[in-house]
Amino acid sequence: MESKLGGKLFDRNARGVQLTMEGKVLFSYVNNAVLLIENAQAKLSAMRNLQAGDIKIGASDTICSLFLLPVLKNFNTKYPDIHISVTNRTTWESINLLKEGAVDLSFVNLPVDEDPLLFVTPVMPIKDCFVVGEKYAYLADSVLELNELRDYPVLMLEKASNSRKQMDLFLSGHHVAIRPAIELGSLLLLAQFAKIGLGVAATIKEDVQEMLDRRELFELRFRETLPTRQIGLLQMKGVTPSFAAKAFINTLPNAVRPS
Repeated sequence: MESKLGGKLFDRNARGVQLTMEGKVLFSYVNNAVLLIENAQAKLSAMRNLQAGDIKIGASDTICSLFLLPVLKNFNTKYPDIHISVTNRTTWESINLLKEGAVDLSFVNLPVDEDPLLFVTPVMPIKDCFVVGEKYAYLADSVLELNELRDYPVLMLEKASNSRKQMDLFLSGHHVAIRPAIELGSLLLLAQFAKIGLGVAATIKEDVQEMLDRRELFELRFRETLPTRQIGLLQMKGVTPSFAAKAFINTLPNAVRPS
């Protein structure tokens, strides 16, 4: 080492070996490097043991309330040292965040367009439905046809949402065109607007089930069968999830990791 560095690192004498001034400088840097390596090893060990780490998730408000809240609660109870951040975005925005690396996982309303970069895992079934409040409760007493919706004010999500896109595709497949009386960005608001009698709300049954049970809302029945869809977990293919993300994925129903 002395030959390579071009100077003496040790003074060797009868009292033993002592560091030269240059040796002391080298030692201080090497010592710092060793400490950094030891700290890095300790940090990785903590991450491997789920005593540290971060998970960044993209999801809509609806998916957070329908699916993520109980999952996050259980995960946080089991792994309190893992920091979790959730970014609320539409399905398409959540996909873009995932591709940009801004989030580790995205939860979206399926179906989405096939993408060779994405690995998709369905994690929870959801069912589209139409509901009304007391003002239009009489409509729930009979079986309707979809084209009868034209006779009433219809409340729907904004066009930016995937749920709205899928509902529009379903209706157009039955040759029914509806111009919503009100468009909103929240299923919660749709349910509340329907409850006070502003019209027929296109929503997700799981989101309004408690209001249906309390008879604050009433589900309409149709001759046509409304679609059942899925909430899906999206991951990037070829990207290895962190220890924390792997643990989170493994707590989900139907958990699958891309190969």
